[in-house]
Amino acid sequence: MALRKLVFKPGVNRDKTNYSSEGGWYSCDKIRFRQGFPEKIGGWNPINFTPFVGTASSLIAYGTTDDQKVVAIGTNDKMYVLTGTTLVDTTPIRATFTSATTPSTDNMFASADGSNVLTVTLTSGANEGDYVTFSGAVAIGGIPAVDINKEFKIFNVETTNFQITVDTTATASVGAGGGTGITAAFQVSVGFATVTYGYGWGTDTWGRDTWGSGGSVPIAIPARVIYQDNFNNDIIFNIKDANIYYWEYNAALSNRGVLLSSLNNARAVPNRTSKSMFAPSGHLLALGAQEYSRVLTAGASISSISRAGTTATVTTGSGHGLVVGDWVYLSGQAPAVYQGEVQVRTVPTTTTFTYDIPYDPGSGATTVGTYQKVDYSTGDYDPLLIRWANVNTDIGPQPEEWKPEITNSAGFLRVKQGSKIVTGFITRQEVLVFTETALTTLQFTGTTEVFAQNEISTSINIMGSKVVAEANNIVFWMGNDKFFAYDGRVNTLPCTLKQYVFEDMNKVQGEDFRSGINSEFNEVIWFYVSAASTTIDRYVIYNYEENIWYYGNLNRTAWVDSGTIPFPLATSNGYVYKHEDGNNDGQPAGGAPLAIESFIQSADMGVDEGDFFVLTKRVIPDVNFTNSETVDPVTGAALTPEVQVTVGVRNFPGATLSTSDVGGNTLTRDVITTATIDQYTNQVFVRARGRQMAFKIASEDVGVQWQLGMTRVEFKPDGRRG
Repeated sequence: MALRKLVFKPGVNRDKTNYSSEGGWYSCDKIRFRQGFPEKIGGWNPINFTPFVGTASSLIAYGTTDDQKVVAIGTNDKMYVLTGTTLVDTTPIRATFTSATTPSTDNMFASADGSNVLTVTLTSGANEGDYVTFSGAVAIGGIPAVDINKEFKIFNVETTNFQITVDTTATASVGAGGGTGITAAFQVSVGFATVTYGYGWGTDTWGRDTWGSGGSVPIAIPARVIYQDNFNNDIIFNIKDANIYYWEYNAALSNRGVLLSSLNNARAVPNRTSKSMFAPSGHLLALGAQEYSRVLTAGASISSISRAGTTATVTTGSGHGLVVGDWVYLSGQAPAVYQGEVQVRTVPTTTTFTYDIPYDPGSGATTVGTYQKVDYSTGDYDPLLIRWANVNTDIGPQPEEWKPEITNSAGFLRVKQGSKIVTGFITRQEVLVFTETALTTLQFTGTTEVFAQNEISTSINIMGSKVVAEANNIVFWMGNDKFFAYDGRVNTLPCTLKQYVFEDMNKVQGEDFRSGINSEFNEVIWFYVSAASTTIDRYVIYNYEENIWYYGNLNRTAWVDSGTIPFPLATSNGYVYKHEDGNNDGQPAGGAPLAIESFIQSADMGVDEGDFFVLTKRVIPDVNFTNSETVDPVTGAALTPEVQVTVGVRNFPGATLSTSDVGGNTLTRDVITTATIDQYTNQVFVRARGRQMAFKIASEDVGVQWQLGMTRVEFKPDGRRG
C-alpha cells in the first residue's frame, strides 16, 4: 500500500473531459484559491433593515466631506441612498398635480363599501406599477387620511384614472372625495427588471394579421439600467437611453434627484443618453447622446426692462409663454449688460420674467429690442455621439453647462466604428468607449480639441454595458463568446471555463450581466444568467494573480469593491450585502444565518494508464479550519467545524460516480477542533474500488471556514481491468 499526495493544479477546468483533466479540479461552488489551494469563500450579511424596491443594476460607495459613507443604489423602480443602516428613497419626481393644476386633484378619490381599493380620477400619464405619493387628503368612506397620505404603487391604469390599495377597508361608497387640498407627486416611471418580450404594433410584417391586432412576433423590451457617478458629495445618474439626473447631498439625506436640466444655469443638457460618467479631466460625458442643437424662435417685442440690483425684469409686448429655467436671447438693448443669452429665473406674470445681470448698471434699459426663446431640445439622438459638459478652470466641473463656446470646454465628437456605443469605462489615464465591434479611447488633450479619440481595436465584442472591470491597471470584460483584457492592447483572455460558461448562458439577458472586483483576493467576477434562467444565478471568477478560473451559483445584480466601505458590497433581492463578512449566509431582518454550502471536486484519476482497478483504503486530509466559528449563532451551542471528505470511484468515464464504501457508509469525517487548529491529520478509513477515483471536499454547516492543503490517499492496484 502506498500513500499518495493529491497534488492538483490550481483552478478549475471544464473545457476538457473529466478524465482528460486528471491532476486538476473539475467542479466547484463557492470556493476560491489562495496560493494554489482551494478554500471556502467568506460569508455575507445585509446592511439595510428594510428592503429596497426593484432589482438593483447600479451600486456606488463614496465618502463625503463631512465624513459620511454614502452607498447609492439604482434599481429598475427607484433610486436610493444608504448611510449606515438607513435607506432613503431619492427617486426623482416626474410630475406634481395640485388643486391649482390642470387637471385638478380636487376630490379625485372614489371608495367602494367593503373594498380597500381607491379609484383615483386623474389624467396623470402614469404607467402600470408607477409610484405616487399623496398629501393633503382628508378621510373618505371610512378610510382615514393617514392611510391615504403616503406612497402607493399604481395599478389598473386607464387614460383618466388608476387605482391604489390602502390599508383600511371602506365602510361607505363615495363617488368623489378626499378634499380640495390634495397633492399628487408621481415618481419617474418604473422599468423592467430583466429583458422582457412584448407584442404590439409594428412587430409583424405588413398585412400578416387582422387590422388593429397586436403582432405575433415578440419584441425584446430592454431591462432598465442605471448608471451613477459621484460629483464631490453629490451624485449624477441617468437611466439608460433617457435623461440625466442630479442628486444633491445634505446631511439629512432629504433631497430627491432632479433633472440635471432643471438646475440653475443648466444649458443644452442632452435629454437622452446611453451612459453618463465623469472623465478623469472632470468633464461629465454623455455616451450615445442627443445631438447639440440651438434653435431660436421668432423675435418678440419688449416693452421695458427694469432692474433691482442684479435682477432684471422684462415686460413683454404680449404673453411670452416662458417658464422658469427657459433660456432667451435678448438683442437690441442698451446698455449692453441687458443683452445676450440669459436664463429665466422667475415668471411673475404672463407678460413679465426676470433674469440675472452681472452687475447693477444703476438704471433700467434705455433702449429695448426683442427677445427670442432658445430651444436646445430639437437635436436627434445619435448612438455614436459623445458630448461633454464644461469644466471651469476656476471652479471646476460644471455638469450643467453643455453649450459649446469659445470660452468654455464643452464639446462633442463622434465615434467612428460600430453602430452604437454599448458602454464606457474610466481608467486613470483615459476613457474607454465600447461599441458592439470596436474599442476606442478618449484622452484629454488640454487644448481646444479637449479630447482626442484613438481606435484601439475593431475586432472586439462585448456582452452588455455592465461587464467591464479593472484591476492592476488591466481592464477585463466579457465578450459574446470569450473574455478580453486591455493593458494598452487588446488580448483574448485564455479561459479554462470558456465552453462551460458560454454554452450554458442566456445571452438574450446579456444586458443584465454584471461584473465586479474583489481586490483582496485578486478576483474579477462576472455574474450571469444561465441558459435555464431569466435572472442572474451564476458567477465565474478570474484570479488575475494566479491566472486561474473558478465558478459557482449566486445571485448578485450589482457589486462594488471594498474601499470606502471595508467590505465588498453586492445587491440581491432588496438588500445590500457586505461580503467577506463572517462565514454564513446572513439573513435579513434578524433571520437566522444559513450555511453556505461549498465544495470542490477533482477530475478523475487512475493508476498508471488505467489498466488496474484502484482500491482506496484511507484518506489523510490536510484541512485548515482557522477562522471557523466556535459557537452556533442560532442556538449558542458549541460548534465543531466539519467538512465532508469523499472518495468517489467509477469504472468508466461515462459511468455514475459512486460515493459510498462497500458498507454503504458516506465517506465523511467529523473534525473535532477549535478555531485555532491549523492542521488536521486524522485519518478516514474507506474502502472504495474502481478504475477511476475522484476526491471531493465539502461543507454544509454554519460557522465553518476551511482551506484544503496537501491531502494524502492510501491506495493500491487491485486487479487488472477486464
